Amino acid sequence: MDMTRLRGTAVSPGIAMGEVLLPRRVVFTSRKELIVEAQVPDELKRLHQAIGRTRDDLVKVKDNIREKMGQENAFIFEAHLLILEDPSLVGGLEAIVRDDKARAEWALSKTNSRYEQLFESLADDYFRQRKSDVSDVLTRVYRNLETRREKEKTPQKEHILVAHELLPSEAALRLTRELTLGIALDMGGQTSHTAILARSLGIPAVVGLRDITRWVKDGDFIIVDGTDGEVIIDPPLAVRREFQAKKDKYENYGRELQKTAKLKSETLDRVRFVPQANIELPEEVSLALSMGAEGVGLFRSEFIYLRRESLPSEEDHFEIYSRIARGAHPHPVTIRTLDIGGEKSLPQLNIEKEPNPALGLRAVRFSLRNRDLFRIQLRAILRSSVGKNVRVLIPMVTEVDEIVDVKDIFEDVKEELRRKGEAFDERIPLGVMIEVPAAAALADLMLKEVDFVSIGTNDLIQYCLAVDRSNEFVSYLYKPFHPAVLRLIRSVIQAAQRAEKDVVVCGEMAADPLSAIVLLGFGLRTFSMNPIFIPRIKKALRSVECRTAEKIVEETLKLRSAQEIEEYVIEEILVRHPQVFLTGQPVEAKPK
Repeated sequence: MDMTRLRGTAVSPGIAMGEVLLPRRVVFTSRKELIVEAQVPDELKRLHQAIGRTRDDLVKVKDNIREKMGQENAFIFEAHLLILEDPSLVGGLEAIVRDDKARAEWALSKTNSRYEQLFESLADDYFRQRKSDVSDVLTRVYRNLETRREKEKTPQKEHILVAHELLPSEAALRLTRELTLGIALDMGGQTSHTAILARSLGIPAVVGLRDITRWVKDGDFIIVDGTDGEVIIDPPLAVRREFQAKKDKYENYGRELQKTAKLKSETLDRVRFVPQANIELPEEVSLALSMGAEGVGLFRSEFIYLRRESLPSEEDHFEIYSRIARGAHPHPVTIRTLDIGGEKSLPQLNIEKEPNPALGLRAVRFSLRNRDLFRIQLRAILRSSVGKNVRVLIPMVTEVDEIVDVKDIFEDVKEELRRKGEAFDERIPLGVMIEVPAAAALADLMLKEVDFVSIGTNDLIQYCLAVDRSNEFVSYLYKPFHPAVLRLIRSVIQAAQRAEKDVVVCGEMAADPLSAIVLLGFGLRTFSMNPIFIPRIKKALRSVECRTAEKIVEETLKLRSAQEIEEYVIEEILVRHPQVFLTGQPVEAKPK
């Protein structure tokens, strides 16, 4: 067979080479097997026994994961136990058995299809990936309907795991540092639990390959490039040697980064910078701190709504925010209020479909229109702030009047808590996200109303350039180094400096070494990103002088295209600080 190259999404960096292992898949029935009324009680009993066995399985898996990978990864199965115990899920299964007079297999199949359709209808990738959690739980219950279950076998030799989709519990069973060399999946994205586990274990992974399971069979030799998002099937010897050299180089680099995570966050000329973490789950805090994070720069609170079909209560919010605040203390934790609406719809919120959701009722617009929900969230955030390390971040603000409205509600909620005798941080910082050009243009006025700003470069670039980066026809126009984008970001950073207020970048530019150097030159000092990228950014920024970055960016503003700017920055860094691009021992800062 000739060599085949497949492109996917790189979710865990590194190079893996080895033989394919294809695990057996569970396929939900498409046949509705009917029962008579008299059989319903026994079928419900059978369903509940399967649920009980599933609960026992999940507890064992959770304990196993805690022992193998640490508490920060066991959270996945705590979430699965919550799903399994959700009254609406169990009640829905019971109702199908009773009303349809059907076997439990059909009830599970029908419920799984309903959830798949629900999650696939969401535009946001993070929310779409959560369908695997529900499918995982339902798959386990499905297997447990059979009292004589086939024992799940763990792999016995080194392999590259190839599958259509790897459910979290399957990942927990099959992924080991010792035997799993790499992962290649048809499905999945950056925020799937498989991706999180792979990154935690340091296993190279590529997902979203669409049909790799059709291209390979057990025992085939493949290469997984988790850095560039490529899988090579049946490579010739010359290609194997090429990637072995690349693998060795990357592993040396990885060992260097592990050391960098524990070093001081300062440039060669001793300018201090602060790496922080963007997280979606409270249990990611310990992983972030181990990677060198000095706080949580962005907690996306939307995930709270994904653990239940009903709206979360104030106590639900409070419990999660408190866990994050305690886990990160004394480092700061920035909680972004609900950024949902339009294309990020959830069933509990009953949001109407809009003709242009990206420009519609979302984020702060939704919160100001649904003030009871907003007040619940603000009360919970305030109550979690007793350790004085919590900050509040309002997304997608476009005018000062919105900030004034938010502050009025915020002060009203504070007064409500005072009357109840509830403790909170009276000086809790309030900030806004700069992610639309209007907010960037008004940054100086907005900074008079808030304590800090956070630049969301992902949305800011899309709105600034009118480019949907997920649209394959125009994604080539999505350019972080576009002169207009850089000028806009610089103007916000300068406005914050003049106002003597904190400014953070929490978009993907913060996680790219070249972009981070440019941002450093603009005056940025706080960078927030996926925890896995923190050591890489620390290495890059520790390898340059801040004054060099400042000189370079002054020249970039005179250039007229993204390509010219990127080439100029690379050339200048190579001449002045080539160690940014090289592996080797981490460099120590020079004395001033």
